Amino acid sequence: MDTKLKNIKSKYSDYIIYGLILILSSSIFLSVMEIRNNYRFFSEKSLYLGGELNSEIESYAAKAVDYSLFYKSSDYAKDKENITENDIEICKDEIRVKIESETSEKINSLYNDSSFKYMSDEQIEKKIEEVSKEVEDKYNFTDDEFEQYVLERKIKSYNTLSNELNSYKNLNFSAYDETTKKWISNEKKDIANLKTNSGYFAEINIATNGKLSKNIYVDGKSIEEEEYYNYYDYYYPYTYYESVVSSETKYEGYDADSIENHNIVVYVWIPKQIAKGDSVYSAWQIANENRNRLLLSGVVLLVSVLILLCIARVLKKKNYINNIIDIIINKIKDYPIEYKLAVGLGIWIIYMMSRSSIYYKGYISWFNFKNIILTAILFGVWYILLRDLYLNYKEKTILKNNISVKLWAQIQVLMKNGSIFRSILLMFLIYATIGGILLFMAMVAYDLFPVFLIAGIVVTIIFIIIVLKKLAYLEKIMDGAKDGAEGRLTYKIEEKGQGRFRDLAHNINNMKEGLRESLQNEVKSERMKTELITNVSHDLKTPLTSIINYIDLLKREDIEPESARDYVNVLDNKAQRLKVLIDDLFEASKAASGAMELNIEKIEIVQLLKQVLGENDERISNHGLSLRVNTPEEKVFIKGDGKRLYRVFENLISNIVKYSMENTRVYIDIIKEEERVKIVMKNIAAYELNFDVNEITERFKRADEARTSEGSGLGLAIAKSIVELHGGTFYIEVDGDLFKSIITLKCS
Repeated sequence: MDTKLKNIKSKYSDYIIYGLILILSSSIFLSVMEIRNNYRFFSEKSLYLGGELNSEIESYAAKAVDYSLFYKSSDYAKDKENITENDIEICKDEIRVKIESETSEKINSLYNDSSFKYMSDEQIEKKIEEVSKEVEDKYNFTDDEFEQYVLERKIKSYNTLSNELNSYKNLNFSAYDETTKKWISNEKKDIANLKTNSGYFAEINIATNGKLSKNIYVDGKSIEEEEYYNYYDYYYPYTYYESVVSSETKYEGYDADSIENHNIVVYVWIPKQIAKGDSVYSAWQIANENRNRLLLSGVVLLVSVLILLCIARVLKKKNYINNIIDIIINKIKDYPIEYKLAVGLGIWIIYMMSRSSIYYKGYISWFNFKNIILTAILFGVWYILLRDLYLNYKEKTILKNNISVKLWAQIQVLMKNGSIFRSILLMFLIYATIGGILLFMAMVAYDLFPVFLIAGIVVTIIFIIIVLKKLAYLEKIMDGAKDGAEGRLTYKIEEKGQGRFRDLAHNINNMKEGLRESLQNEVKSERMKTELITNVSHDLKTPLTSIINYIDLLKREDIEPESARDYVNVLDNKAQRLKVLIDDLFEASKAASGAMELNIEKIEIVQLLKQVLGENDERISNHGLSLRVNTPEEKVFIKGDGKRLYRVFENLISNIVKYSMENTRVYIDIIKEEERVKIVMKNIAAYELNFDVNEITERFKRADEARTSEGSGLGLAIAKSIVELHGGTFYIEVDGDLFKSIITLKCS
């Protein structure tokens, strides 16, 4: 029984100790909060520069400035000569408001009259006009009447303002007119003595340009303008500050027009010893009470810390074990970390939304029963969660059953296997989710808004860096693809990371590698073909030369019968054609391989073309073709090999003669274009042009697939190779039956 009783006592003592620790921790936290929000009350300056007392001072100063600028004295206020435009404008506005108000009241009373309901619209309108005119006539003053109205209002305002200023026991003012060199209060003051011996002293300078400046002294010490504004902004953070706000100007605040022609200094002061009997004394008492509250918070903080340290020392000596906390931790340690963070965040959000402070006369108090309980619960839950996280960290189980890790793995799989659009969408969703959470937390805990703002900026910077890296990598991939498209196949795109971008880079690299190998094989095949053609052409030349020579010898002999001589002529024709074919093969091989030597000289291209046309004139005429040659008036020079370019023109003219429809026109145009010259040859084909224009310039390709005409299929290939060796371009265009050969060369 005794053992059971001891266990019960031990259990309850544990609860008491935990509760006491949490309440003391809560008191320390709330004391720190209270001191942080009200620490300015420790300073003597805060009595005058903030809170209720400062409001009284500012109100009094505004009235003193009004008095000094617009009234000065009883005699001054009663003198009609001192009525200003500002006084007139104020009275005009006042009369306008009175007319509108009285007219509205009278019209409303008409509508409330039962007889008014039975009037016609014309009668109602007439009645309203009569009422309006009656009110306007009431305030339709003559100039003298209006002047008297303004003067009476000014005297009334003076009396009211003078009584208000005199009602203060602890606030005093005096003013000096720099223009007239007179004291407005009719009493000279020892300003230097007042600055030194007053609790508060303000010097307000109003210059002729309307500029207002203010110098403040507390206990004889000057207060910097920035320091004054700091106090003011602290106590009135959402109020726009105006040095003094006048009630006697038409517009809110001062402007140059309302205080021009004035050069006045207004002095406002409070003695060090404040007497009872006015609102200044009440405000001063409130400020002292706030200071005492702040001192009490400091005492609570100190006592709570000392008690907490004593408890900690006693528990350490007794080797105290947190049985209850350990039981809770053992139950929650295997839960995912996200659950624990969600609980901690949820408790914190509830705390921030539920806690409350009391604002009383400038003092912000956090000490109340609800705040103490809420803070104790918050600290208790956070202590358990933080200790649990620490134990998980020591046991290296902090990521055990981690939802975020699993979710991130799933996201990576989606980003790796999904489309690029899906990857970008996921990134933006993650960023938007984090941003939304931070924004919500900032709205809940507005005191920590800067912390969440910095966190949001950090997240945004990280997101921008990730996006920029992805875009930079995409730029590299695009550059690699562009290099491949332009034939630069040696550059390999770096394959890094995971996802679609890496797959895209890998695929482009594979395509470039396959294309490079294919081109290498093609070049190798082309080179072998060229070498074969060259070797075959060379090997055929020697026996063909012998055949031609023997045929020539046979032609000189008197061969019988007559048919034998015909056979020799056929052999001669075929041998000569074979010789031309072999020469073309050899020429095409040299041109294609770039081994053809060029004898570069200055050539007049028009003259060269005319020479070719002249030598082929008979062939052209025999086919019934009519030439139309258009050339520029000036000479067109190029740098090239005349012999090779002659061959180009000869091949093209030969093609025209072979494949043009008889009795048609052939157009040849030489066009000068800045630094280039274009040669265009156009003819009508004798057959249907159903070939690929990109293939017709290859070797052994013929437009006449039926091979009804003579030709080796090498003429255009040779022409294209020679033109390209000269740095020009050669291409074919087909439009129906119109065949066009276009050459472009650089002018010299």
